[in-house]
Amino acid sequence: MRKIVREFDIRYTPETPVSSDDALADRLFDAALEFILRTGVYCDDTNRVIEFERDEILQAVANLPGSATFGEGRDRRIFTPRKPEDGNIPWFHVGTGIVASSEDISLSQVEGYGNIPQANSISIPALKSIKGMDVIGGSPLEIHAALSAVQAGRKALTRSGRPGLPILNLISTATTALGTIAGTHPDFGLRPSDGWLIDFLAEMKVNFETLNRLAFIQVTGGNIGSTALPILGGYAGGAPGAALVMMAYYLLGITLFQGSYHLTGPVHFRHGCSTTRDVLWVFSVVGRAASRNTRYPAIALGYAAAGPATQMYFYEAAAANLCFVPSGYGGVQTVHPAKAVIDDGVSPLEAQFCVEVAHAATGMEADQANALVNQLLEKYEKEIDKASAGKRYQECYDPATGKPSDDYLRLFNETKTELVGMGIPFA
Repeated sequence: MRKIVREFDIRYTPETPVSSDDALADRLFDAALEFILRTGVYCDDTNRVIEFERDEILQAVANLPGSATFGEGRDRRIFTPRKPEDGNIPWFHVGTGIVASSEDISLSQVEGYGNIPQANSISIPALKSIKGMDVIGGSPLEIHAALSAVQAGRKALTRSGRPGLPILNLISTATTALGTIAGTHPDFGLRPSDGWLIDFLAEMKVNFETLNRLAFIQVTGGNIGSTALPILGGYAGGAPGAALVMMAYYLLGITLFQGSYHLTGPVHFRHGCSTTRDVLWVFSVVGRAASRNTRYPAIALGYAAAGPATQMYFYEAAAANLCFVPSGYGGVQTVHPAKAVIDDGVSPLEAQFCVEVAHAATGMEADQANALVNQLLEKYEKEIDKASAGKRYQECYDPATGKPSDDYLRLFNETKTELVGMGIPFA
């Protein structure tokens, strides 16, 4: 990996967390192709390497349909890729798979996501327990929880008046292939127009659990969402290596998983978030490389250090979306608060904020976005290690009414006013 980084001159530039370097983007694409040809993908269960040929990968890229269709009825939409600095509004994927402590909390959260008019698709929470019993992966309770999570999500969307809105993080509660297969039964609310996430293992690995999920969804005709969250500071090394691996996952999602869409985002090994300067640079150069050289619809997923109802979360989420949209990502997902490790640690107001920033960033030049992101980094960069976990859903929202607290709504509006003063053009 380090050899290929040197060969293709992939260099990290801290002053440009939002890159405008097209030559670098194209070199990164070529480097990722070469990296796959030299290393392949390791399968844990067979102790063998899956190898690929250059023409096989390039043919798969050339044969991409260039779009994916999700949803039913009036919420049926076509998800298309974008280019850097594209004037087309990105796909808004709202919500998270953060664990919900109960079905009631999950229902309230998802109903709030469905009430966001710009939402094109949602993620549903994972369920921590069923009837007071903790969900254990591989147990019969996992199957019950997977079915319950999907049913709760569909019920909440019906309550919000958007029953056709697609769910694209199936199945968040299932940790095994068995749970995924059981939860996919159509009697429990899933449709071919939803989306199933299938993850690579860090780094450049798969196992039979992955391949069993993949085989089942391919045979049943579901939309496969190839998923990769490379670790900056892990096996990939620093920012250039993480960018190389992240771009390689795009090509593997197309070739090996035959995906309809891609969910991606690097995570910092030490900080556990995606809003540091070096991680934003990785997001940017990979988004630019993939959108210039493929037609694979991709959703950018970021993790904030700070939690809900904190001003720092809004700074981080703004920086992330100002990086994602001008870099050419076709879609953006709600930036996950508090590193996605706090049960009930997300609310619809974070999703609404991310939608509004992404909309404001549409059509923005990379250099303008870079200047804004540098200003935002000055506000939170030194606070990442001591970021507040914020408040849980029930502490900043009324679960009965689905409304945010007055204090949280005031913080939301005050922060937006501050960001408008910085030059972010909210509608």
